[in-house]
Amino acid sequence: MRGETITVLRRGGEQWYIAVAALAVAILFIWVVADGISRGDPFGNIAELVLATGWGFWGPIRYLQVRVEVKESGLVVHNFFTRYSIPWSAVSRLEARPALRILLSDGKVVKPSTGAESLAATVRHNRTQRAMKERIEAARQRALAQGSAEVVTKRIWAGNLTILAGVYVGMFSVAGIAWLVD
Repeated sequence: MRGETITVLRRGGEQWYIAVAALAVAILFIWVVADGISRGDPFGNIAELVLATGWGFWGPIRYLQVRVEVKESGLVVHNFFTRYSIPWSAVSRLEARPALRILLSDGKVVKPSTGAESLAATVRHNRTQRAMKERIEAARQRALAQGSAEVVTKRIWAGNLTILAGVYVGMFSVAGIAWLVD
């Protein structure tokens, strides 16, 4: 989608999750490989390594991927496996109860993962979702006068799986090198 990016919307609380997950994954990786080396088999704990670190990788990858880009020409909604490009002319209205929803003029609904409902959001009366809605609505009102002939597009994106596979290949390579050195 063309146009300058006005702002990028993400959920703020996930930054803490990323820090904790990254630290936990690093500690678990070192512990599992060191334990395997001490027993003479760094690959013996691969199942444990995959199970123990799997949750830690999905969070950071999700955070890096999931966002809403507010552009001069419309929205780009990045969900975990899908990416929507939505021109302002296709947006009928926005809702923020309880989750952020973008209602399109053709009747379809786009639900950004970054504006999904949660228990914490409900306790806070959906403050985050309402703030996202207000920021998007302000940009939309400024841009509606310009018009747009673009159409809504949806693409499937599986790059997250490639990233995750690359991380695991890297981890197993380190375990293999440690085994060869030992």
